[in-house]
Amino acid sequence: MADVIHRARHPYTVGLMGSIPSIVEERERLAQIDGTMPRLTAISVGCAFHPRCPRASERCKRERPSLAPGAATLAACWHPVVTQAGA
Repeated sequence: MADVIHRARHPYTVGLMGSIPSIVEERERLAQIDGTMPRLTAISVGCAFHPRCPRASERCKRERPSLAPGAATLAACWHPVVTQAGA
């Protein structure tokens, strides 16, 4: 679970973690995920997050990604965030 929090690989998880206030550092503004969640009846053919994802490509619009293994986590993403070990 700590890897998901500290070394998130999916852009949505990165956005969620960036929106949590820190108790050790003060930020003027928290991160925000642009757009709105789609209705469950309107989820697209490709990745459900692609309309709001800053890393989305044409492939994301057409194909739903499978879970891709990472270090200790899995991410269903064509363009997962790469983190450095120990970061």
